[in-house]
Amino acid sequence: MRRNGLVAFALGIMLSLPAVAGVLPKREGMAEVSPGLWVDLAAKPETIARIRRDISGAERSVAKALGGIMRPEWRVCTTRACDRRNGYGPRGMTYGYSIVTITSQGARSAGVFSHELTHVTLHAAIPPLGMLTGALPIWMDEGAAVLISGEPVQAADPAACKGRQVPLPRNHREFSRRSGVKGEGALALYVASTCAVRGWLAQGNTLRDMLPQLQQKGRLP
Repeated sequence: MRRNGLVAFALGIMLSLPAVAGVLPKREGMAEVSPGLWVDLAAKPETIARIRRDISGAERSVAKALGGIMRPEWRVCTTRACDRRNGYGPRGMTYGYSIVTITSQGARSAGVFSHELTHVTLHAAIPPLGMLTGALPIWMDEGAAVLISGEPVQAADPAACKGRQVPLPRNHREFSRRSGVKGEGALALYVASTCAVRGWLAQGNTLRDMLPQLQQKGRLP
């Protein structure tokens, strides 16, 4: 294993990062506007105020759905220049339970904040090394985030489950590979994952069962 691979693996163990996350994201050209919230220096005051409201709304939504929350460090871009400077790709990306990055596109949707905060809260309940051993299947992680946040909208629509589903992704690496370079395959994976979680809920489980089961059993489902 190359040196940078060893570094990424060590960081993954320390922060319970998904294997595909790699090293920690940058926050160049950002300022900490409040504890735990870093925002693009180009952001206007009204944009920062909206971001704060979206995060507060996400905290309420996730706490209501799961019965608790974990507060990460947020790193939010509001311009494409910021996205490029820091190498932010998807609209939102969660790094274990410690850091969330939001791109300029993602920052325009309140649902993206709720989606990523769901990941953070679930990851925080996983035992050490759990992200590396599959304690929380990627389909359950993503499906729960879609149901709680309503994002992506198409995947959150119950009608989407009436069609034929693609096979569930087995891990983060496969989810990333099948999503494609430009994310062209991601929606089908979100739909399949969300429908699978709906099936789990139909068996008598609830979203509020997720944190206790992870904490007590060490894995889901």
